[in-house]
Formats: sequence, C-alpha cells, structure tokens
Amino acid sequence: MKKLGEYDKILKSISLFSALSEEQLSEVKKYMRVVKIKGNQTIFDTETKADSFFVLVEGQIKLYRIFRNGSEKIIEIIRPGEVFASAVMFMEVENYPVCADSLQESTVLAFSNKQFISILKESTETCLRMMATMSQRLRRQLTEIDKLYLKSAHKRLLNYLVEHMKTVSNNVALVKLDSPKRVVASNLSIQPETFSRALKKLNEEQLIVVEGRLIHIPDVAKLKYYVDD
Repeated sequence: MKKLGEYDKILKSISLFSALSEEQLSEVKKYMRVVKIKGNQTIFDTETKADSFFVLVEGQIKLYRIFRNGSEKIIEIIRPGEVFASAVMFMEVENYPVCADSLQESTVLAFSNKQFISILKESTETCLRMMATMSQRLRRQLTEIDKLYLKSAHKRLLNYLVEHMKTVSNNVALVKLDSPKRVVASNLSIQPETFSRALKKLNEEQLIVVEGRLIHIPDVAKLKYYVDD
C-alpha cells in the first residue's frame, strides 16, 4: 500500500486541492482514508449517510440512480484522478442522492466533509477553486444531457465513438470500451439491445469493426461525416 505522502502528486493535480497550502494539505490528509474496493462492490447508496467525498486513484466507479420501477440510470462513470460526491457538502441532505459501485477493483481516497468545510472557511481561494471545479462538472453534465435528448441513439453512439477514439495512424483510430457494453449503453441512455443493434449496423456499414471491447475505425473522416450529418 502506498504511504500517504505518495498521494500528494495526485491530490495536487486536482483543482479542488491545488489551492491548499502545504499546511492545509497536511491537515486534510490527517483525516484521509485509503479504501481498497473489490469489483462490483457498493461504495455508498441512498441509505448511506453523506459524510464524505472521494477521489478515485485506481479503477472505475459508476454513479447511478435506481427508479421506482427498478430501472437503473447511470449518471456518470468516474475515472482515476476524478472527484465524486463532493457536492453533498453543500446540499441539505442526510444521505447520498445517488449510488456508487465499483466496476472493477478500485482504490479511493475518502475525505471528511466536516473537516474539509472547516478548511474552506479559512481560505477564499480554495472556495473559488472548488466553485470552478463544480461549475465545470455541471457544464459537462449539461452538455451530456443535450447530447442525450437532442440526438437519436444512433447519433449518440457515433458521438461517443468520436469523443473516445485514439488515433492509430492517419485517418485510422481505435476505441477501447473501458466499461462493459451494458454500462456504456446505460450512460448513453440506450437500451442494451438497441446499443448492440446500433453497433451491428455501424459494422455492416463498414464504419467500424467490432472485436469484443475493441472498436476499430478504419475511416475517421467518414465516421465524423455521419456525426455531423
């Protein structure tokens, strides 16, 4: 297990913590907990007291809600270096408004809301940094809502592929699904069977070649044309 000092680089790379002085960071770490989580394990749910926020160090976390009819909607996929559940510090709620599960073995840093707020009260700069971080997160989520509700399932998938592709060579790219297909589908508000049909259709149109979780894009320009069409 890493020593607490080895997490400094990670914390300082996050805008939420970068405004802290060395003294403040040391104070925060006094209350920091390193939590190792197995795959497919619940970190918190809507019955859990909202007394902490988290930074993901390793692994992958999904934030989701369960509706009365039993259906699940993934709100966000958290990746290493990202903060989650920080907004609860400023919400008048007793429990977390969403659930969080690990999609794979993960390591998270847990921070006390009460202790962090006491530091915020001493630092205007830290407050402003936190507001900026939360504003960026809100803007990103609003953009995602626009994509979900203004575009068809087919267009959402095309847009996802363009946003996540890694260039292999000139006009050729690759997308590696770092989450199960059902999770990606839920995050895009697409039914799993609709997601599979959309992938199959794009494959038949020779816009992509699917190999498990690897999606090859043989002609990036052509794929982008269909996104903008």
